[in-house]
Amino acid sequence: MPENRKSAIVLANKAFGTLESKTANDLVIYGSGKYDILAVIDEEKAGKDAGQVLGVGKRNIPIVRNLKEALKYKPGALIIGIAPPGGSLPEAWKDIVREAIKNRLDIVSGLHYFFGDQPEFVKLAEKHGVKLIDLRKPPKDMQVLMKLIDIKVPVVAILSTDAATGKNIVMMELAKEAEKRGYKVGAVATGQTMMLVRGDAGAALDAIPGDFISGTVAKMTADVAKMGKDLVIVEGQASLSHPAYAVETCAILYGSQPDAVIMVHDPFRGTRDGFPTMKVASPKREIHLIETLNPKAKVVAISISYIYNYAGLKSDDEIRAAMRQAEKETNLPATDVQRFGAAKLFDAMAERFAQVKKPLRKT
Repeated sequence: MPENRKSAIVLANKAFGTLESKTANDLVIYGSGKYDILAVIDEEKAGKDAGQVLGVGKRNIPIVRNLKEALKYKPGALIIGIAPPGGSLPEAWKDIVREAIKNRLDIVSGLHYFFGDQPEFVKLAEKHGVKLIDLRKPPKDMQVLMKLIDIKVPVVAILSTDAATGKNIVMMELAKEAEKRGYKVGAVATGQTMMLVRGDAGAALDAIPGDFISGTVAKMTADVAKMGKDLVIVEGQASLSHPAYAVETCAILYGSQPDAVIMVHDPFRGTRDGFPTMKVASPKREIHLIETLNPKAKVVAISISYIYNYAGLKSDDEIRAAMRQAEKETNLPATDVQRFGAAKLFDAMAERFAQVKKPLRKT
């Protein structure tokens, strides 16, 4: 294992495979740029392979019942694998974290609950010589957006009709498709999960004061473009139509100034994740909002998202029917990247880049 990497276990007790545990889910599907994932803790799914639970095939990552079983794999860190609305820490998990620290595990968290601000955990971490890593802590170099960025490298943003629709999955599959074709891809992470999975630059936007969100996105996008990349992919957050979370989406739209947008939509979801009284916007409505707020940001394709089999496995025929419906409604190409790959999305994106005189070029 490279010296700058650590092994880790992921805590997702009673949640793994649900939308709430998207951090744990994505780490199992794609791994991490910083940690080697050894096991997942979930007492309800113990004994199974984590990849098979998610429907993505065997990943040789066992699900174990508790921390004691997970410690047998000799991890160096415990990653908090959930991302609930509000970002709070379940009370029952505090004892698990205490025990992990006593066993000399770093704690890696993407919650709004900052371990580094809790005197008890700080004292315990110091005693046992471990780190408390709060991914959602705002960066020190935040800045106000004083002017719109204009960079030579083409930029695509992955936006959506709701939160927790699999934007990270679409981002990773699009990156894989671009790299397969020989392009160097830069990734801008705007949430805690993608900061762990893949991100040449990253910050959790929902923890940044409002005045600085767009400016932070702009800086990260420009910084990644300077890294010798042929393409910059910006992770989206929630949706413009989301009454609770639209501020981050708007900041991404203005801050990154994308030349193209991929729209992610879950057609099997009637209400918003975690907000059962709020209906999900249609792709057509979301596209109208995006292109009205930033006419430069042209939506070029739809990615049908149905992640983690949360309401029962859908057949290929059902997914293809949803793709056809999306294409009929929007007059844009649609696909499901997990089942059919991201080639359709890449081609639509590349065509848009050529139209705006920023064609993809290999450096």
